[in-house]
Amino acid sequence: MNPVPSIPPDDKARSWGSMVCGTPYPPYGIGSPYPPFPPYGQEGTPVGSTLPAEARPDTIQTPLLDVEETPGASAGRPLRVIHVGPNLYRAGAEQWLIDLSRFLDPRRLQIVRNVVTNVSWADPAFIADMRIPVEIGQAESVHRAARECDVLLSWGVGLNHWLSEERPPLCVVVAHTEAAWSRGQLAECSKVFDHVIAVSESVKDAVCQGYPTTVIANGADAARVAASRPAHVVRQAHGFAPDDFVLGFVGRFAPEKRVGVLLEAVARLPRRFKALLVGWGPQRQTLMDMANALVPGRYAFALAREYLGDYYQSMDAVCLVSESEGFSLAMLEAMMCARPLILTAVGSVPSVIKDRVNGVIVPGDPASISGAAELLDRHPRWARALGAEAKAYADEFGHARRMARQYENLMHSLWCTKFGNGHAHGSKT
Repeated sequence: MNPVPSIPPDDKARSWGSMVCGTPYPPYGIGSPYPPFPPYGQEGTPVGSTLPAEARPDTIQTPLLDVEETPGASAGRPLRVIHVGPNLYRAGAEQWLIDLSRFLDPRRLQIVRNVVTNVSWADPAFIADMRIPVEIGQAESVHRAARECDVLLSWGVGLNHWLSEERPPLCVVVAHTEAAWSRGQLAECSKVFDHVIAVSESVKDAVCQGYPTTVIANGADAARVAASRPAHVVRQAHGFAPDDFVLGFVGRFAPEKRVGVLLEAVARLPRRFKALLVGWGPQRQTLMDMANALVPGRYAFALAREYLGDYYQSMDAVCLVSESEGFSLAMLEAMMCARPLILTAVGSVPSVIKDRVNGVIVPGDPASISGAAELLDRHPRWARALGAEAKAYADEFGHARRMARQYENLMHSLWCTKFGNGHAHGSKT
């Protein structure tokens, strides 16, 4: 069972720095685009080695999940999965891996190691959340992973140049976005993988043509959106008045997320419309400067790693207007918190959101966003109904446990199709 998170004794909603209504205060994030974490692979941890014992999250024991048996389980030991990805910091694909690993039934499927190929981007705080060993390296680490796994699960890494002559027993590549680079990444793995998982139908249609593909929608861990303080306390802490209408964003500050368009929309609205931007990324400082120029005194920035419900519940609407997506975890988290959504029709949005039933779909220009915000403000009962419908969808379809069962069933099915009921690496224990 997924544990209920304990409430920290002091400042209960942990925040990595904040800017309240345009007035900055430390500990960090002001003037620097990224949080200052030292990359593993430097400072004494050689490339291709595992983390030092005191830093390795594999010392955390994950209990068996209380789940029903599902069809397709192989007799004997579980399938051993090694994940290979380009980086490990707080972003959607990395959070997907954490949520997946937490809800897999270890009697059927175990992620036994995570290989990160980009030495410079491995956040130790995020690694601690993984609860599985992490290895930093490239050719040698990927070759070793292929030899030692049953299933190599990967995204964002071209595998052809490393593994075209040393394929793993089974290789599954995940397509996380409909962006053009994802199609190129699949081509760079095409000599190695057996199957592709697309996180939404739109991703499958955009980048997976010609490849054997199964759609498995992302799921979110509801524990991440637990709240530790009442909404009015959080709003007050960020400088918002009770009658302010707060438009929010949670995620990575990157160009494709188009967070600046949200600020432009707020600038078109009356002064009681405010912005709360929760996240980090390369555009953080740029967005701070933009907010100060466009909406001075009407915005707050925050960095958070847990108790995200504190932030979601303090928003009157969540605005996600990306130019491309796969399956937004922030969307699911907002739905779990019953927040009205303003979204562009990218990624999974067309298959999840019914316009004006469980969210508002907009073209994504500032005028359309501000118009949707005013409509929600004028019709609060309708806004609450949108949030309730969104929560009902997320409660039924949005949980990571559902996603984990689908991954288990697919990988066992692929394994049995390729090898029968036995294990190619039968000597492993």
